[in-house]
Amino acid sequence: MNKRERVLAAVKGQPVDRVPFSMWLHDFTREHSAQALSEETLRLYRTYGWDFLKPQSRPYCFNELWGQEFARSTDPGQFPVVTRYGVERAEDIADLPAVDASVGALAEQLESYQQVRAAVGPDVPIVATIFSPLMVAGFMADNGPAEMRRLMREAPDKLERGLLTIADALAQHARRCIEGGMDGIFYATTAATHAQMTPAQFERFQQPFDLQVLEAAAGAPFNIMHMCGDGILADQFVQYPVDVFSWATTPGNPSLMEMHNKTGRAVLGGLPGKPAFGNMSAAEIQAHARRSLDEMGGRYHLLGPDCSVNPGVRHELLAAVNEVDLTVRAR
Repeated sequence: MNKRERVLAAVKGQPVDRVPFSMWLHDFTREHSAQALSEETLRLYRTYGWDFLKPQSRPYCFNELWGQEFARSTDPGQFPVVTRYGVERAEDIADLPAVDASVGALAEQLESYQQVRAAVGPDVPIVATIFSPLMVAGFMADNGPAEMRRLMREAPDKLERGLLTIADALAQHARRCIEGGMDGIFYATTAATHAQMTPAQFERFQQPFDLQVLEAAAGAPFNIMHMCGDGILADQFVQYPVDVFSWATTPGNPSLMEMHNKTGRAVLGGLPGKPAFGNMSAAEIQAHARRSLDEMGGRYHLLGPDCSVNPGVRHELLAAVNEVDLTVRAR
């Protein structure tokens, strides 16, 4: 099987020759231009031969649509520092202007993805990273996640207006990514955990805006829903129109098989994410991979990390997964 055949078969639960796998990680010094991001993505691909690619966009690219600024990092592992937030007060999110997502930072992201596509050809699936509107809102102000939780209680209508503006822009971008040749989106949220919201708040402030963005990517074969954090609101995502679910299989979260059984969809996981990944030995990482292979039996499974792995992680840890036998054997 080529990489596309392998990935899409795994997504559909069809037989595969081996379980497809990939990883992703930041290099914060290589995310400030389309060329640098595509070059870093291709360097990793040519080194490790992953089955699909998730170019690791810079964290604030979505917020840049509303004038957010940050100091570029000179350290591959150092998160960039915000120098100007998108709003002065959290309540100002209600007054965000409509924007054209076909220019500026998101045009640059798509340009990078298309450079990768031109280099790897049609047989390697590529997904575009898009953050949920509530996650983008959480980056919009100082102490943003806590401020957004406050707005849920104190100014819910203002928060909804802001989320609608953000969702409109992200839907534009999702549509352009699919039209531009990407195979789907890697749609991520950090907000949907029991510690951060109730199921009722999820239904008001998370779900409607998620569905707006996901609808813009509908029809693509490889849309992934990624849920960050411990204690995710897993049951609230069950009916989301995506092909694959990705999350951290940490205490309080479902196992791979439990999530597959809840949703009937493929799961992406089996490897630790940051910071655990960088603190393990190669043998420990390989043991994680083998346990997930045994759990899923080679069906509806793509091997990948709980979240991005540590920036600057040692080569031997990334290469450890290449040494695991991912061949699917009849049971």
